Amino acid sequence: MKFGAALLASLFLLAAIGSHAESITKPQRIVSLSLCTDQILLKLVEKERIAAIAFLSQDPIYSYEWKAAQGINTHTGLAESIVPLQPDLIIGSKYTTGNAVQMMSQLGYKTTTFASPTTLAEAEDFARAIGQIVGEPERAEQLILSMRADISKAKTLVENLPAQVAISYGPNGFTAGKRTLKHEIFKAAGYTNLAADLGIEYYGNISLEQLVISNPDVVVIDEDIPDQNSLAQNFVTHPVLKRLLGNSNLVSVPTNHWICPGPLASKAILALAEQRQ
Repeated sequence: MKFGAALLASLFLLAAIGSHAESITKPQRIVSLSLCTDQILLKLVEKERIAAIAFLSQDPIYSYEWKAAQGINTHTGLAESIVPLQPDLIIGSKYTTGNAVQMMSQLGYKTTTFASPTTLAEAEDFARAIGQIVGEPERAEQLILSMRADISKAKTLVENLPAQVAISYGPNGFTAGKRTLKHEIFKAAGYTNLAADLGIEYYGNISLEQLVISNPDVVVIDEDIPDQNSLAQNFVTHPVLKRLLGNSNLVSVPTNHWICPGPLASKAILALAEQRQ
């Protein structure tokens, strides 16, 4: 009996040591510098391991994970707001947080940046890469499986529907072309991307006149449009556009579904597919 009790105690001790060692190897004070890395981080790790995130991640217009983000410290994006947090890992987007990352790297902090995905496959790799560096590869794979389930459901919804021509349309006629994640979002939801047909490779602008002449089946706008009184936003809410297209051809997607290129693209795909029913 004594031997059995001692053996059991030893096993519990080894398990506790193993658990402690695992927690040491995983970063415990993570700072995410961008909205888009925030969205994945909030899916993969406990709040207690997040030292700070971008303030936009607590705004429901921009952040799909805004509820999970409540109660977490936010930063200004400047080194002076990050250094006092003493992070053991800083992550961000390659093209939007470069200066802050460079500064923190020079100060000796561990930093990693990620390029924005332009395909659904890259969106999966994006999740995997963050999962790996924060020590949560299994959770990243679960996020990817959830993404694939959304896309599969969307494709089932539209598989027997005729293809339609669509275009994303933002302030100043801003749109997304062939080599963007929005292009793949449209394809997965059963649409042909008009911007790609017009020769736009990445991002570009299309005038209201050109849009009307092209006569797409669907114009997709953001559901939540901040500062609707600005001149730039007037393109999106122009009365001529509404009159020529009619409500049935003007489709909206929640901004927080596709403002960040990444796994949340599946939410935009599903939203577009559901609106075709």
